[in-house]
Amino acid sequence: MKKIIVSIVFVISLIITLLFVDVEMATFDIEFYENKFEEYSIYDKTQIEKKDLIIVTREMLDYMKGNRKNLIIEAKVNGEEEIVFGERERKHMVDVKNLFEKGFMIRNLSLILFIISLFLIIKFYKKTLYKLLISASILPLIIMSIFGIAISIDFNKYFTIFHEILFTNDLWLLNPKTDILIQMLPLDFFYSISIRILTYFILQLIMIFLLGFILRGKEKIRN
Repeated sequence: MKKIIVSIVFVISLIITLLFVDVEMATFDIEFYENKFEEYSIYDKTQIEKKDLIIVTREMLDYMKGNRKNLIIEAKVNGEEEIVFGERERKHMVDVKNLFEKGFMIRNLSLILFIISLFLIIKFYKKTLYKLLISASILPLIIMSIFGIAISIDFNKYFTIFHEILFTNDLWLLNPKTDILIQMLPLDFFYSISIRILTYFILQLIMIFLLGFILRGKEKIRN
């Protein structure tokens, strides 16, 4: 019974830790934003100069990390100094920040559980490690591959479902004609970052599978 519990904790905590780390890596990579701003002509759409928009983006990311108290940020928009984000945008970002705070807590807890379960497996159930690594990679690989195909076919549909599940209000429904937040981060941007997270995750799962396969070979040689 203990072995089953430790194995389940190991597999689930490994998957959750990797996924949340991948979300964090993709979300807080400022170079990714710079590249996408160029690709999607965001500077023209927002009417904010490149250096100013990058500063705004850095401060927005600091806010999401909990390193900034609010999103009252001033910048030159179309040549005039003004507060970049309106009240509705700021309220939505409060919800987003709360989600990330919960995500950081889940990641930290999962990481702790993973380390503890890995220690117990190595100490007491070392021969099953390769099986657990293979098990932890195969099913998520299949699910994420199917999900990647699904969002490639109709990203807008799953983007909407995602927001309806995670948010209890409609503050995420912004006006692309007037709201700079959605001008900065259009649907194409979210599609790109979703693919990036999926790519990170799938590559990691493949590496875990290969590691399990290598350990399986070594175990067979020992036996």
